[in-house]
Amino acid sequence: MKKWLKIFNTILIILSMIMFFAIGIQVGKKYDIAVDENDDYVAISYNLNEQKVRRLMSLIDNYYIDSLNTDDLVDKTIDFVTQNLDPHSIYIPKQQGESSTLAMEGFYEDVGINFIKFNDSVVITHSAPNSPNAKLFKLSDRILEINQHIISTENQDSIKGYLAGKPNTQIPIKLLRNGNEIEVLAKRTKIAQSSVPLSYMINDRLGYIKLDKFIHNSAEDFRNALSFLKKKGMKSLVLDLRDNPGGLVDAAQKIADEFLKEDQLIVYTQDKEGKKKFRYATGEGTFQKRPIYILINEGSASASEILAGAIQDQDAGVIIGRRSYGKGLVQKEISLGDGSKIRLTTAKYYTPTGRCIQKPYTQNDKNYVYDIRNRLASGELYNIDSIKKIESLRFKTPKGKIVYGGGGIIPDVFIPIDTVNIGKWFYEHGLNNHLEQPIFSFIDKNHLILEKIKEPHFVKYYSVDSLSNVLRKDINPIQNSPKELANFNTFVKASMANFIYGSRAYNQVWNSVDPMILEAIKLDNEQR
Repeated sequence: MKKWLKIFNTILIILSMIMFFAIGIQVGKKYDIAVDENDDYVAISYNLNEQKVRRLMSLIDNYYIDSLNTDDLVDKTIDFVTQNLDPHSIYIPKQQGESSTLAMEGFYEDVGINFIKFNDSVVITHSAPNSPNAKLFKLSDRILEINQHIISTENQDSIKGYLAGKPNTQIPIKLLRNGNEIEVLAKRTKIAQSSVPLSYMINDRLGYIKLDKFIHNSAEDFRNALSFLKKKGMKSLVLDLRDNPGGLVDAAQKIADEFLKEDQLIVYTQDKEGKKKFRYATGEGTFQKRPIYILINEGSASASEILAGAIQDQDAGVIIGRRSYGKGLVQKEISLGDGSKIRLTTAKYYTPTGRCIQKPYTQNDKNYVYDIRNRLASGELYNIDSIKKIESLRFKTPKGKIVYGGGGIIPDVFIPIDTVNIGKWFYEHGLNNHLEQPIFSFIDKNHLILEKIKEPHFVKYYSVDSLSNVLRKDINPIQNSPKELANFNTFVKASMANFIYGSRAYNQVWNSVDPMILEAIKLDNEQR
């Protein structure tokens, strides 16, 4: 039935376009059609100004005295135009179009290895969890050549470019392993990305799920994690959306549906003509009326804010953290006919109480680009009183809780950057980067021992006291209080875990001292 309905709609649109073309001849306009991300047709009309641009490109192509790459010229022109619309409308060139689609589908095409530039060498840290090449590579392998390209002087993007390629193609990689040169034949493949890198039980009743993106498989990944934790006895949930940049709104809607009652509003959009579209919960969720704590920060954007805003406005959970990014523009992805695409802003997102998620912006607004830095300078990331609350944008939830619009989601419980000075020091001085090389140097020297340690054992038992004592000598501002020393040790251990195993191990180690998670534990204990 759906197939025939699609065919009927296509015929109807084509007939409509024929009519538009006929009318256009009379009124001096021209018409075309494009296809959006849902394979729906989008009607386009060309006025005289747009026809002028077409004529200009044709004249340059046919008569300009020097040879030009007009494809490149068109790409730069479109990119310039979109940059002058709003902060989030973007042009995706043809060569990036396929990888962009794959990323939203939850895949990337690669050999599945992670590496670091270390002492003028390209050194492998760990393989992707789903990589079929995992057994080919070892911790601390030096990459000498990729497909006969010497890569010691290449930047990370270039190296990734050599590794990427069509699935099922093979690529020779020359390695230096423990002083011996070897060559392996790695297979490029379509590697699935989970949007839930970590889920586990914090204690006997409180579960934790880290959601780091919203892509096609996010709702399924989330439900699987939810089901797994419920079997472990979970009664309450911490949902970590920190530094989640967003993605597909449909995924956020489906996840919100797990917590909301039937017909509760999740989000609505409003276009330039004032037309609104509403999205409601189905009531089929499996975690309604249970305590949920959502963690957000200044890196939580778009779909993350839609989910957090829905839970907050419907009094369905507690939002913990810092004000979110403030990206609430609706992008429609439309094909331009040659494999290139444009993500064009067509509307704005609003939470159920009517708050606009999008923070204010003006054309070419430099303050918008540096907003996070400005928040740091203003003290907003340290002090709740520094968050600007506009009384004219004051809203009330069904249970009478006051919430504010003006851009982003302001949490119910504020947690500063870090309640311990060491966290502030790391954030301001970028010590995670400063310490990266000495931490990896230790890993490199001890890789034969470390590669034998299984991830769960490392997370639970491995001690970094001796390494931390060496590293602390270079960091004078760190005081010797037991709490600060413990946090520094945890930071070092988490950094090691990230190199050896990846973000899952990093998060699990760091969560043990994470102020937001400790706050969620405290609030949940009060619920008992």
